[in-house]
Amino acid sequence: MSPRPIELPVEGLCDGTIRLRLGSDGDVERITEMCQDPEILRWTTIPAGQRPAQTLEWMHRGMAGLATGTDVSLVIAGAESGEPLGTIGLHEINRATNRAVAGYIVAPEARRRGVGARALRLLCAFAFDDLRLDRIELTIEPKNGASRAMAESAGFRSEGLLRSYMRIAGVRRDMVMYSLLPGDLRPLRDDGAAALEG
Repeated sequence: MSPRPIELPVEGLCDGTIRLRLGSDGDVERITEMCQDPEILRWTTIPAGQRPAQTLEWMHRGMAGLATGTDVSLVIAGAESGEPLGTIGLHEINRATNRAVAGYIVAPEARRRGVGARALRLLCAFAFDDLRLDRIELTIEPKNGASRAMAESAGFRSEGLLRSYMRIAGVRRDMVMYSLLPGDLRPLRDDGAAALEG
């Protein structure tokens, strides 16, 4: 099946608390700053010392991915303030297999407020309902308890350990494979208690 462009609502994806939207020049400084966080560098493939030019390049790659139907890269922002709280995306979107890989970062001050879990639910619902994907994958380091709890709160299920799967900060790391199918996605409870991490 040939790739086709991905169309996002003009206003982004919103649940009343957070909004997932395209990045803008006004987000570059804030996103670059959050990419310096030691926890983000510890658990992700983001290189140390990211510069604004690299953040802009990430945004441009995201726009190109939308045009080709292969990637969705969004800013997690407060629904009212519009202030960036993190980033989230779907990558390696494969229309032949209806599968994609998710990834995210959350700014230090936004953690443990349900921000990441809300963002993950919003994006996965869009992936299943609008993009008609059948499977979303996440790979998380075994010791990254916060990210694992966040994924599980959204309904992701652990499928096993992938040995020496990914290079992070120059070191091969084991990763746990998680997957989410359309019937697995868990709604956020009214009190937000289902999303304590992220």
